[in-house]
Amino acid sequence: MPESDALLDLDSLSVGYQGRRPVSEPISVSVPAGSYFGIVGPNGCGKTTLLKTIVGILPPLNGKLRWQTRAGSAAGTGRPRIGYVPQRDSIDSIYPFQAVEIVLLALGTEHIFRPFPKSELRARAMLMLETVGLGGDAKRGYAELSGGQRQRVLLARALALEPTLLALDEPTTALDPGTSERLLDLIEQLRRERGLTVLLVTHDLSLVAQRATHLLAMCQGRYVAGPVETTFTEERLSALYQYPMTILQSGSRRAVLMGSRSSV
Repeated sequence: MPESDALLDLDSLSVGYQGRRPVSEPISVSVPAGSYFGIVGPNGCGKTTLLKTIVGILPPLNGKLRWQTRAGSAAGTGRPRIGYVPQRDSIDSIYPFQAVEIVLLALGTEHIFRPFPKSELRARAMLMLETVGLGGDAKRGYAELSGGQRQRVLLARALALEPTLLALDEPTTALDPGTSERLLDLIEQLRRERGLTVLLVTHDLSLVAQRATHLLAMCQGRYVAGPVETTFTEERLSALYQYPMTILQSGSRRAVLMGSRSSV
C-alpha cells in the first residue's frame, strides 16, 4: 500500500530492456520522503536496471512510477530534482578536465569550455566541492585524483542540481574500507542536513543493515521490501536468497554472513 509520506510509489513496476524479459516480478513499494533506501542483491539481479528506471534513463516495461507532488519538483514534471551518481563514470581520462569542470558539467556544458565561466556557476560548483571536502582540489585534474576523490567529485556534481532525491549506484566500488566509510558518513550527513531521500544500490547486505532505513532486496526475479526493522530478518533474507543467512548484532552495529549460525 502507498505510504502517506511517500516521495515515490512503485506500482506493479516491471523493469528491464525492451524485447527482453523483466528482471524481476512486478515491484510494488513506497519510498518515504527523507528515507535512506537500500536496493540490494547479488550481481546481475537487476538493481542498476531498477535504479536507471527510477531516475528516468530507462522506461518502465510495465506498471507505473508515481511521484508525489511536493516542493523541489523539477519544472514541468511531477518528479523531484534527482542527483544521480552512476556505478562507473564515463569521463574519459584523455580529456584534461579539472575537478571543478566536472561539477560544471551538471550546470550547463556550454560554460565549461569558456576561459571565464559565469561567476555564479563557478561559485556554485566550488561550493559543492567544498561541501564534499574537495575545495582545495578544485583545479586538480580529474584523472589525477584518487578513487575516493573521484567519487566525491561525482557526488558534488549530483549535489549541484540541488536534488530532492540522491540516487547512487555502488558508490563504494573499488574503494578501500576507510575511504568507503568516510564517503558513506558524508552521504548520511548530507541526507540529514538537507532532508534528502537517498536511493543506494549495493550488493553489500551489511552496508544496508548498518546504514539504511528501508530495504528492497532482489534475487532471482523475486524481491522483498519494507522498513529495515521488519524486512531485514534472517528468515526473509534466507527465503529470498535460498541460502541460510545469519545477522550478527553488537550494540547498534549489524553484519550479515552467508551461512547458518551453526556454521559461523
